[in-house]
Amino acid sequence: MDSIYYIYIALGVAAVAYITLLSIKISRNKKRKKQEEAINAEKVEKNLDVVDDVRYTMETNPVDAETGEPNVTHLQGDFILNQNTPVTVKATGQVKPGKYILISTDPNISSFNIRVGIYVREYKHNQEIVLAEGDTICSVSCSVILR
Repeated sequence: MDSIYYIYIALGVAAVAYITLLSIKISRNKKRKKQEEAINAEKVEKNLDVVDDVRYTMETNPVDAETGEPNVTHLQGDFILNQNTPVTVKATGQVKPGKYILISTDPNISSFNIRVGIYVREYKHNQEIVLAEGDTICSVSCSVILR
């Protein structure tokens, strides 16, 4: 009979240990989830995501839904590319490597010329561009917002 009491005591200790470990795991998951939500809220507020020194824009439609006009407001994280001012893309610079949306600063201009490296190409408002480390970008025809 004495051995049964030891078995019951061992089962009780195991149950308490299991419940303790389970509660620790649940509390850690809740804490991690709160931290992730705070980081995601910050990303949405800044409208960009930086992963391994590469910038990704989170905005999918920089056109005002009500009027259909280009959304040319300057948000945090935007970079104004002035006309005929070359900028080199660097991980530590103002323009980081990554995907950008080109937005015309003038609502009357729907297409504009951008020089990336040595080639000049025509881009349209709300068109995406991918910039790599070391690229030189320059707006040729008008000032442009990189979002």
